[in-house]
Amino acid sequence: MGLSKVLIVAFLIFFKVDSVFNNRESGVVTKSDWDTDAFLDSFGLLSKYGYSPERISVTTEDGYVIDMFHIPRKGPPVLLVHGITDSSDGWLVLGPKKSLAYQLADAGFDVWLFNSRGNRYSRKHRDNLSRKEYWNFTYEEMGTQDLPATIDHILNVTSQEKLSYVGFSQGTTIFLVMCSMRPEYNNKIELSILLAPVAWIGHLKLPIINVVSRNVELIHSITNSMGLYELFPFRFSKAHRSLSCFRLYPISFCNAGYYLHFGLVNSSNISPDRIAVIDSHIPAGASALNVKHFIQGYSSKRFQRFDYGLDKNLKVYSSKQPPSYDVKLVTAPVSIFASEIDWYSEVNDVQILKSRLPNVKRFIMLNKSLEFSHLEFVYGTHVQKLVNEPVINILLDDLNMRL
Repeated sequence: MGLSKVLIVAFLIFFKVDSVFNNRESGVVTKSDWDTDAFLDSFGLLSKYGYSPERISVTTEDGYVIDMFHIPRKGPPVLLVHGITDSSDGWLVLGPKKSLAYQLADAGFDVWLFNSRGNRYSRKHRDNLSRKEYWNFTYEEMGTQDLPATIDHILNVTSQEKLSYVGFSQGTTIFLVMCSMRPEYNNKIELSILLAPVAWIGHLKLPIINVVSRNVELIHSITNSMGLYELFPFRFSKAHRSLSCFRLYPISFCNAGYYLHFGLVNSSNISPDRIAVIDSHIPAGASALNVKHFIQGYSSKRFQRFDYGLDKNLKVYSSKQPPSYDVKLVTAPVSIFASEIDWYSEVNDVQILKSRLPNVKRFIMLNKSLEFSHLEFVYGTHVQKLVNEPVINILLDDLNMRL
């Protein structure tokens, strides 16, 4: 068996075995043995730390039910949007001293935490869809359906004309999709802050990406035949497994996946005191079709709509190739944070995005000497100084607020 086939099999086994393993309940530890944060959802985390949250559901035009969490405050509304396979939990798991959501609320902002379709919180539909029908979406629908429904609800409830937007990774992707495909929403954005933006990804450095991209159709066919329409599902029992690992073994051993998948340089860079809590909350679910859409972007070196193949492209787009997203239509003010060593938001790709956006107000590139990898924009040991404080200051300055 050639190396390519071995890697494809390993890729598929990872998805299948991970789901099976995550389903297995561990009898090694109990909740009382560990920090309870590992077992709390977004509502539980906010409640534990005294932030009096609200959980709110909105229904998109295509029938998906999207759940968000709200930290009510009297200041301007700010929407936080997570990355792929993540959820609102990502903005909370470091606790009040380091997670951005708490700190924005403490600064007086009215904070809203988004959850995209398909993650642990947003898994309903108004119609009785089959599993295959439900998971038939990519980041495009998140941008054209989920975000607009969420933003409209927030502006309606707060009686505001605009809100501020903070997105990480895929949270930046769907913002760019929304503003390019539904450009009227540019007028509803006071300012946007894009952390580790993902649009053009032709320079993606994930080690297995070349093999996967060459065989993406085969992989997708196999996952479909296995009924794997969802990848990286959330499992509550993962908290037991994560906590057991970090108790029994060195952090570097339990962090192996972060090194391999995200280019983590040093295990101490992902908040060691909270790593088991972080690991217990991710992944939170993603559609296989969405992963395929990102892989297509790597192969084509374009920021483009989903590629259905020649025949269906002609029917859907009236062109052989899927159209590119026209980011010149993203007229909302944009501030970009990126890192020189980020595998997913690679420097050359970020520069392409920056050169094509018409209204970039700030561009902050973190030097490679800081060893700041992709996940560290949300989970990093130094996130407070390098991300949270600058983000809050930008919001305070642009909105003329004072602590």
